[in-house]
Amino acid sequence: MLRASGIRKSFGAFDVLEGVDWGIPPGSRWGFVGPNGAGKTTLVRILTGEEEPDAGRVDRPGGSTIAHLPQEGAHDSAGSRIAATLLESVLAPFTEIASLEAEITRLQHLLAEGAGSQDDVARRLGDAQHRFEIAGGFTLEAEAKIILTGLGFKPSDHLRPLAEFSGGYRMRAVLGSLLLRRPDYLLLDEPTNHLDLDGVAWLESYLARLPSAVVVVSHDRLFLNRVVSSIAELDHGRIRLFRGGYDDYRVEKEAQRDRAANASMREKKREAEVRRFIDRFRYKATKARQVQERIKMLQKAERTSVPDDDVLWGFRFPHISLAPRFVLTLAGVEKSFGPQRVLDGVSLGVERGDRVALIGPNGCGKSTLLRIAAGLLAADGGDVRTGEGVAIRYFAQHVLETLTPGRTVLEELQEIAPGRRAGELRSLLGIFQFSGDDVFKKVESISGGEKSRLALARLTLDPGHLLVLDEPTNHLDFVAREALEEALNEYEGTVVLVSHDRYFINRVASRVAGFEAGKLRVVEGDFDAYTAAVAGREAAPAKRAAAASEASVPGSAARREDRRAVAESRNERNKIVRTLGRAVLRMEEEISRREKRLGEIDASLADPATYRSEGKAEALGREQKRLQSELSDLFVRWEAASAELLNAKAASEQK
Repeated sequence: MLRASGIRKSFGAFDVLEGVDWGIPPGSRWGFVGPNGAGKTTLVRILTGEEEPDAGRVDRPGGSTIAHLPQEGAHDSAGSRIAATLLESVLAPFTEIASLEAEITRLQHLLAEGAGSQDDVARRLGDAQHRFEIAGGFTLEAEAKIILTGLGFKPSDHLRPLAEFSGGYRMRAVLGSLLLRRPDYLLLDEPTNHLDLDGVAWLESYLARLPSAVVVVSHDRLFLNRVVSSIAELDHGRIRLFRGGYDDYRVEKEAQRDRAANASMREKKREAEVRRFIDRFRYKATKARQVQERIKMLQKAERTSVPDDDVLWGFRFPHISLAPRFVLTLAGVEKSFGPQRVLDGVSLGVERGDRVALIGPNGCGKSTLLRIAAGLLAADGGDVRTGEGVAIRYFAQHVLETLTPGRTVLEELQEIAPGRRAGELRSLLGIFQFSGDDVFKKVESISGGEKSRLALARLTLDPGHLLVLDEPTNHLDFVAREALEEALNEYEGTVVLVSHDRYFINRVASRVAGFEAGKLRVVEGDFDAYTAAVAGREAAPAKRAAAASEASVPGSAARREDRRAVAESRNERNKIVRTLGRAVLRMEEEISRREKRLGEIDASLADPATYRSEGKAEALGREQKRLQSELSDLFVRWEAASAELLNAKAASEQK
């Protein structure tokens, strides 16, 4: 078990960790939560050995492996060499397998040249091939490609230099490398920040199959609910443990607080009764012994500590003037970057009061469309129109884009509102958790969460009629996210946003627009409504009610038609499941045939007689590499088809 005992850590006069005790059993699943600045990242770094505690100790099981995905700054770590290709960077930590592969190639050349003792070389070759197989050498590349596909990389990306990818995609490469290593303990700090919705869903599925113990620092509530079975909360320098996912934690935390408050109330009531007795009989000789007993009892009494309420804060956008009905119209919008066509005739109408969430895989053009809508980027074609007098305000995914390095936090607000008094602006910053000298910090030195809160504070000074928000919840803790949800729901204007936080979309969105084959599919409702529509489960409530009413009449034509439609739908779903099942079975048979042939080739290459036939070893080597490449691609296709089959079965069972 990975165990922290009595961990203490201070930075100057500020005590971050005050005696943390936490045991993480093998295979366990933990969500690690707490307010921004509580010390979560510090404790994770201490657990991995990247940072030393001031006091206490960390016991790491002998021979165990611990891997860590930092929230930021991991672009070149975990074997991800910038000069390497994407696939090479993911495979880089597997030095033993690379060495064995090189040794196998060297021994094969020795056999082909007839050098040394052929029997001895053949024996060493067989041993190297056996160790290569045991280490997973034959399946490693295939598994790496499966992981990269799940994380949103295309097969054509595998041989591209890592340096060509953005910082977010390099973070994905690091995550892929960590998943491929299957460490005993995997510590992930905000792993969903750089993933799209499909990537988040894939990661949930992959972690469910991973044997590692997993600790996740995340502010994605649905992700925590689906991935973890326990919650560790760090607050005021100490750890409190809860069973269940995030929702269970919130319920139990409230219940614990209520129980503690009730116990404290009973203790105070009893203490008041004892004090009344003492005050009443303090000077009566006949009661002296009883008085002294009660005084000692009060001195020894243990008081129940009532946990502090969560620090709640909120803000509101100010009143705005009425915008025209049609706030934004995008018609046939096109945009390319060099030869890459990003938007190909995208259309979207946004009316006053809409809350539109744009979703889709990374690279589909969501952020590009937002920048065009905000007037920050020109479209190559199509029509972009805003309603008369509509003022647009933009929140960038990478918040520092809209902040000015060198300015202080206070100066950022003064630039937006030069007529406001410094005291008034400092009061506003206080609402956004900037107190005291925090307002004099340079914007480039504050944390990601602080940058996001500062950008939100700027928006409250003048939100305009249309808020265009690109990943506004990134780096925000749970309290800040809930404050933003409430503020947007009360905002009088219109919102167009991109987010990969499904819970946030469900709380805020009134319409969801998803990119499908380069176009937008718009569904009324939240994220759940959109996913239901994509799965073909949407139906107008009025139609459902009418159908139910007609079907309730015995023998009615509507009821017969309803049963026939249900049967046809069921048959169609079952047909899809059977087709996918046959495809998966065929791929498994192809995989089996290639694996069998690879085994035969290995046996031949380990036989010295093979090398006495001119060109035979070289031909077998070429066939071996071809089969390994085909097998790698087959594994990727099989993984995708298997996932599709599981989804189809799940959809069929829900009907």
